[in-house]
Amino acid sequence: MDIDFTPEQQRYRRDFRRWLNENLPEDWGGPAYLGPDDADENAMMQAAWERKLYAAGYQGVAWPKAYGGQGLTMVEQLIVSEELGRRAAPEGINTIGKELVAPIILAAGTEAQKKHYVPRILTVDDIWCQGFSEPDAGSDLAGVRTRAVRDGDSWVLNGQKVWTSFAVHANWCILLARTNPDVPKHRGLTLFLVDMKTPGITVRPLVQITGRQEFNEVFFDNARIPADMNVGAVDDGWNVAVNLLGYERATARLYRQARFMNEFEQLLRKISSRPEVAVNAHYRQQIGRFYAELGVLRQLNLKTVSRIVNGDGIGSDASVVKLFWSELHQRIESFAMEVLGADYVADSVGIERFRYNFLQARAVTIYAGTSQVQRNIIAERMLGLPR
Repeated sequence: MDIDFTPEQQRYRRDFRRWLNENLPEDWGGPAYLGPDDADENAMMQAAWERKLYAAGYQGVAWPKAYGGQGLTMVEQLIVSEELGRRAAPEGINTIGKELVAPIILAAGTEAQKKHYVPRILTVDDIWCQGFSEPDAGSDLAGVRTRAVRDGDSWVLNGQKVWTSFAVHANWCILLARTNPDVPKHRGLTLFLVDMKTPGITVRPLVQITGRQEFNEVFFDNARIPADMNVGAVDDGWNVAVNLLGYERATARLYRQARFMNEFEQLLRKISSRPEVAVNAHYRQQIGRFYAELGVLRQLNLKTVSRIVNGDGIGSDASVVKLFWSELHQRIESFAMEVLGADYVADSVGIERFRYNFLQARAVTIYAGTSQVQRNIIAERMLGLPR
């Protein structure tokens, strides 16, 4: 197996690495590496960073030029992702648009939808949120109860969504709603593009355990949208959504591996001078294990990208990738808490990111499909075990 990058791809990496060195926000990487604490200020900073990347040609790397992309391959997209992760660069405010909405519109949308919405995601003229999860339909996504009822030349929406990242900043939502209640629950669902300024939509921010407000509740009360706002066929939203989730689990945020390595190496620099670490066999074994597992995660990313470049589907492998990176991240952050000891709970300079990452990592085995769901998919579809 040849996993080397071509000379052209290596040059592309060097050019982007040089650009990052010259353009990252001033003093990036210090205690304020997450950006401003104020949610609105942070959103403005994250959006400005995405526009800067786009202006330099480093957004939509693998998207067709006809829709504003760079027309390159997933290999170049991986390179950009890895370099962003290596520097723990800002993640941006429009991750839902870039990593979920645009891929599904490119795969299942009309030509008019592709030409209108995809370029506006790259320029951050539109910021997107994802209206999938509900209070009683998270892991069991087919249990969605939000209704869309056809009324003349409109759809009328009623229901509630939760865990809707960036909804308070978004002006568009990709919404999964039930359009036919008289068929089995996996059928009768439709995916819609919804203008968040539509009358009847209310957004309520939720404070996370980290103190930030990225999650939101969204309420639809007789919100009326045009009849042509569905992506894919009416009542076929389950198939469209499953394709979207498979893409999310396998390819969204390919920078995670490099970002986790960045976090891990920062931790090692913090503890390298501690004599108790050098003589503790348990710590040494854990450090070696994490280096190995981070290496495995990169190989999984390379495998995924290789399959896409060669025209193969991702399939159930997406669940392996998602399960692996999410549980690995939690283990690394738990190890940081263990090895930093009393400094972890003290107000020590440079420890803030480890505390934040530990709290943030509590969510990663829930969003984009819980670990339990991923294990079910692996068991049934890959191992052939009974339901």
